[in-house]
Amino acid sequence: MRQTRIRELLYRRAIDTHEKLAEVLQQQGIEVSQSTLSKDLREIGVVRVPQADGGFRYTLPESGSTLRDLHILERELQDFLVQAEQVINMVLVRTASGHAQSVCEAIDRMGWAEVAGTLAGENTIFIVTRSEHDAAELVDKINAVCGEEK
Repeated sequence: MRQTRIRELLYRRAIDTHEKLAEVLQQQGIEVSQSTLSKDLREIGVVRVPQADGGFRYTLPESGSTLRDLHILERELQDFLVQAEQVINMVLVRTASGHAQSVCEAIDRMGWAEVAGTLAGENTIFIVTRSEHDAAELVDKINAVCGEEK
């Protein structure tokens, strides 16, 4: 129920902080701690995206990406990716602590053909590919997005 309400609010309103979201939820009779709210946002896949005015806004994942979305998602990788390495037909991605969910969402929304599936924890993402060649190609793509040379 709480996560459904959060989704509805984020579709209807521009909310940029945990505090604002908690306040709006409280006005609707839903009490939530900051840690529970953070957990809910991660589970829903909410990411903060930059706005034209220089601020940020929480947004929900959508299917299909525009060129602008891809730029925003690339920034997610650039800002929080620590390392990507090939492990047979998988890619092990390490992120800054607490950012694996948002980076994983960014990878999912890229729509890269090499990605068969993803699984994210707190600071680690496992990406399954269909072959060792695809895994190597994916590591190269991730590094290119982040400006890393081979």
